Amino acid sequence: MYVTRPLSLYYNSPTAAAEPPPEGPSSGILVVNDEQTTEKRAACCWGLFNTYRLHDLPFPQNKMIEVRYTTRLGLSHQTYSDDVFFVPVIDQPLSSNRYYVIRAHGKGKGKACTCSKQEGATTCCFCTLPHDIEPTTFDHNDIYQQVEIIQTHRKRFYAKSIASDGIPPQFLRTRGWRAYAFEPSNFSLGEAQGLNSILRSQMPDQFSSSTVVGKWYIPSVFVKEGDVLNDKMRKPMFYEMTLEQYWEEIYACENDSHEGNVVEVGVNVIREFALLNGRENVKGDIEMKDGFIYFEPVNSVGNGLGLNLIIWERMRWEEERGGWVSGEKMERVEREEIYEGEREWKKYDCYLLVERFVLKRMNGSVALTCEFKHTNKIRSKWV
Repeated sequence: MYVTRPLSLYYNSPTAAAEPPPEGPSSGILVVNDEQTTEKRAACCWGLFNTYRLHDLPFPQNKMIEVRYTTRLGLSHQTYSDDVFFVPVIDQPLSSNRYYVIRAHGKGKGKACTCSKQEGATTCCFCTLPHDIEPTTFDHNDIYQQVEIIQTHRKRFYAKSIASDGIPPQFLRTRGWRAYAFEPSNFSLGEAQGLNSILRSQMPDQFSSSTVVGKWYIPSVFVKEGDVLNDKMRKPMFYEMTLEQYWEEIYACENDSHEGNVVEVGVNVIREFALLNGRENVKGDIEMKDGFIYFEPVNSVGNGLGLNLIIWERMRWEEERGGWVSGEKMERVEREEIYEGEREWKKYDCYLLVERFVLKRMNGSVALTCEFKHTNKIRSKWV
């Protein structure tokens, strides 16, 4: 799960790029072109262009990037271009300059540019001719899908494979390509600071409202959706993930008999719960396949959602460090509550803390909701 940081932070303080991602497994940092860098570019280019050249690392993630390179043969030359998104590799500082490169258009849209292997190259006339392979389905564990971007002295770039025997695709390995940033048409990235630990520890002070205590972004390559996305809802490059807290009523009773100040609470609680599209119940048995956890609707075929296992594990890790204890999905809550007020009570309500992760598409619609009920955090309300 990725937090955001303004690009101006790294322009003003280059050493900040060496800082590790925030606490937690499977973390990363997305760089966002902010107002300060926009003003700097506008002053340089008189604000005339929505497209501009990138001269430095790190690359911004709220921009689509066009890679342009030129080949020359004698007096003739030809320029080529490829549109991609550069996504920082998880659990790496930005100073590593390690990226997944995701195709933005064409046949391989949404797939990862993948390095070929040296053993597959052809040797001809004392030259080695690599055979580029087509973009492949994203796999964060595939080291051949990771490249290091190296900046030349002329503010140009080239890529080197992280795999020792890997050869990046031609448009990336060609020394001296230029990078141009474009405004994407179907998404924008706001501020996402990750978890607010102080706010989380305070818990909501109202029983009727929810509180957002964390926000992240998740690249779409970590999510698989079914037919719910039609041609008019083109899958954007990112999803938004928030962590919310609220109090859920699990038991209530009224003092009809006007006798006693003791209430016996006994109720069964489902400790984990998931919904698709904000309303569809999910099958009880969650399937794991090819590194993804699949949530399937109970009453329909298809339209399910796959979440990369590392995202699912990060969510549970976040819950466990917040006090939630994994175990049986159903738990019996039994407790005795004693009224200590001076006036006669009329109604008693018992609440437990619920934390839910909400995965949203960039158009604001809810894709997945996962709730975790903290049976060890209970509050009572007497009226």
